Amino acid sequence: MVKKGLLAVAAVVLLVVLGTGVLIGAQFAGGTADTPTQTADSQSDDGGGDGGSSTATATAGTSTTPAPTAEPNEAVGETATPQQESIPAREFNEQNVSKYVRQFLNEEREAAGVSPFESGLRTEEDLNEMAKNHSKQMAIEGNAIHKIDSVSSKDRYENTGLYDRCTFDSAEGEYIEQPDRNRFEAVEKTVAGQTYEENGEELFHATDKEVARKIVDDWMAWPDYRERLTLPNANLVGIGVEITDTGNVYVTANICG
Repeated sequence: MVKKGLLAVAAVVLLVVLGTGVLIGAQFAGGTADTPTQTADSQSDDGGGDGGSSTATATAGTSTTPAPTAEPNEAVGETATPQQESIPAREFNEQNVSKYVRQFLNEEREAAGVSPFESGLRTEEDLNEMAKNHSKQMAIEGNAIHKIDSVSSKDRYENTGLYDRCTFDSAEGEYIEQPDRNRFEAVEKTVAGQTYEENGEELFHATDKEVARKIVDDWMAWPDYRERLTLPNANLVGIGVEITDTGNVYVTANICG
């Protein structure tokens, strides 16, 4: 009986020991199961694994956001470059354009070895008024021309009492220069504050000075105008500028001895 009791006690102890071992083993097994989670976190920090892929996706999203915006902006920039963004005609000053035209004409005369036009004389005021009135008429006609409504340049000089006053001797002294056959007049048209095409090239004049420069350059490129505007014995010039609401610029120059 004693041996049976001891065997029973031993069996109970064995069961307790085995149960304790199982519990301990289970705890160790549970602790090892956390390792993949930690490894995953570590991969995320290093930029690898799923965590790294998620970060890369977010970064790609951030970097691609300005790309669509940049392309339209670049397209707009390319389009705006030749157009230069229009400037209202009211931003241009006709008197300033006239002053620059006179300045550039005098520079051209000096370059040709000729004295510059004089200023401040009564006849100059009459010339300015005549030139201004003709520029207004050209604006109405929409064309830079000498003869409007059958009135020629010679007629305008006669109608304003400037024909005889402005006649002068040629530089050689061999003949008399007279305002016949548009001899004393130059006319031109350009555009202010708007992009326009000329000879296949897009042009844009943003300032009074640029407008005046274009007018004088065009005159100097025309041999007849260059010759008459640099006549040695021409002492005065009247400048008339008319700018329309749409930015068209009409300019007249009338010389006098």
